[in-house]
Amino acid sequence: MAGILAIDKNWNPVMPYDSWLDIRCREYIDYIKQTHEDLLIQLTGAPPTVDHLPKMKWWKNERPEIFEKICKFTVPAVYVAGKFAGLKGEEAFYDYTYVTFTGLFDVHKMKYSEELAEVFKLPLDKMPRIVKPWEVVGELTPEEASKTGLVKGIPIVAGAGDGMACTFGAGLTAPGLCLDIAGTASAFYVSVDKVVPDIRYKTLLYLKSVVPELWCVGAYINGGGLCLRWFRDEVAKEEKRRAQELGIDPYKILDEQASRIPPGSEGVVFIPHLGGRAYPYNPRIRGVWAGFTWKHNIGHLFRSILEAIAFEYDHYLRILRELLKEVKIDEVRGIGGGNKSEIWNQIKADILGVPYVLLNREEYAVTALAVIGGYGVGVIKDYVKAINEWVKPVRKIQPNTEVHEKYKKYSSFYEKLISRLDYILEGHELLIE
Repeated sequence: MAGILAIDKNWNPVMPYDSWLDIRCREYIDYIKQTHEDLLIQLTGAPPTVDHLPKMKWWKNERPEIFEKICKFTVPAVYVAGKFAGLKGEEAFYDYTYVTFTGLFDVHKMKYSEELAEVFKLPLDKMPRIVKPWEVVGELTPEEASKTGLVKGIPIVAGAGDGMACTFGAGLTAPGLCLDIAGTASAFYVSVDKVVPDIRYKTLLYLKSVVPELWCVGAYINGGGLCLRWFRDEVAKEEKRRAQELGIDPYKILDEQASRIPPGSEGVVFIPHLGGRAYPYNPRIRGVWAGFTWKHNIGHLFRSILEAIAFEYDHYLRILRELLKEVKIDEVRGIGGGNKSEIWNQIKADILGVPYVLLNREEYAVTALAVIGGYGVGVIKDYVKAINEWVKPVRKIQPNTEVHEKYKKYSSFYEKLISRLDYILEGHELLIE
């Protein structure tokens, strides 16, 4: 959702996909932060970070010859849908779950902002039209039907961006429900019915929910799940080898080792921003282990990673409760590969002090898109009712009150540590150039 590509008038790509993990646009993010940060947060509901706005400015200023060829900026899911439907560039669209990431959309007026376009010197005529997720945007062409083995003329609906498809697919259809997407990007969202921009902490972003009356507010770690994969592949090589011999998932061995370690990892604290912090944006932040000694082992280090991602979620939740005091949070729904970990779910419940709920399905984004598609063509009459009939809680993991109290001091130390890192790591980039 946060990366972009671009097409010409015939729907041909004119630039490679510029991923959300690609921070070549960093100097433009810095410029936005220094000059118009509060304006951007107030109008768009999101702080400056690695998303469409600085990327569009990068292409405009650094590759002007390519920028001139762009009919519309777009995203991968829309590009595929447009190819299937044989659309032309002027027919490009975003469903409204994407609008926050453009950096040019006024979430209060629900339209592109001429003020922001003027401030950032970006032409709004290169922005796609905004549609509802269930809007039919075209039909499968005979050519694409022959390639896919499908029937020509099948209606194609707009759909939704992956993160918001997950929130809808997990049943976040009323205010106060939380979602933890334990995937490549560890994301935490809460469903709310109004936008209160995070001017003070400049951390939370508001994404439009599939349900038009709602927003999903939260943030994500830019590669949180990648920390676990990196640890498995680069640090826990012996555990990985042993798991392969036994024919089991290496994470099972690592989880078992982490479960032997007491809450707080006996003083080891990890910072999970190996690719820089996305919210609030700070590319200087990097991965850190603090407080380890000779007594600590693989289990301590792995558990500290699991705890760090929960500490980051706790930070988001604290800001949210300050912004929206009336929101009552009763449960967090966990999805993604990480929710298969018993120890991690318990750690998250204990740190946040909120029950963790596991659901009866997998692939929640696909489930959401099936419902959206069915509603778009009239097969499903009530999309909220349908998702809540298909997706059900099956297990609740209660937080341990005593452990939660212990974790409070660790969470406080985590925030203190990360707040000091910007100063500590100043000039660090010069060491690795």
